[in-house]
Amino acid sequence: MRSRYTAYHQGDVDYLIATHHPTQRYGGQRAALVQSVATTRWLGLRVLATEAGQTSDARGASQEGERQGVVEFVAYYEDPKPGQVHERSRFVRQKERWFYVDGDALPPLVPKRGDPCWCGSGKKYKACHGR
Repeated sequence: MRSRYTAYHQGDVDYLIATHHPTQRYGGQRAALVQSVATTRWLGLRVLATEAGQTSDARGASQEGERQGVVEFVAYYEDPKPGQVHERSRFVRQKERWFYVDGDALPPLVPKRGDPCWCGSGKKYKACHGR
């Protein structure tokens, strides 16, 4: 998950496609990703929860040895307005490689007024994006 976020942040479209499960790739994906990375400034990632998927975790393994994992995360961005992607993503590991399969979009997380702002400004949320 973190490597895919980094690829979005750095605009590494080839990596994003290579780590998207082959059964979930689609025509026009490269063009959509190129446009997205050109217009989006990624500000931060918070991994909120994980289920299975660790090397030492036998749960979620199929009979073929394929491992499955789930990651809930929130990624903050500007495009040009601030926003976030809050998702529960499914991954599978095949032949020692993790692939993103799909995800369920979740409602945005709203920080409390006194929490640090998610944009990384160092200000409290109420004095930054919470206005």
